[in-house]
Amino acid sequence: MNPQYRKPLILFVASFIPVVAGMACKVMHWLPVSAGGTLFGAGMLVQLFSILWLIAVILKPRKKNQV
Repeated sequence: MNPQYRKPLILFVASFIPVVAGMACKVMHWLPVSAGGTLFGAGMLVQLFSILWLIAVILKPRKKNQV
């Protein structure tokens, strides 16, 4: 795997933690509704950011002497 892809992919995978925690809070009614929604929304925004970052890395033009 190209080392440039590593950081966005790690961020994407790590963002599943708040998404799953937010879904669990909403389904199980552990926290107030706004807290579960905030966790879920924040996790989804981090996933969106990491996907856009990965797309930018993939589409970035490379120098001729880079492999």
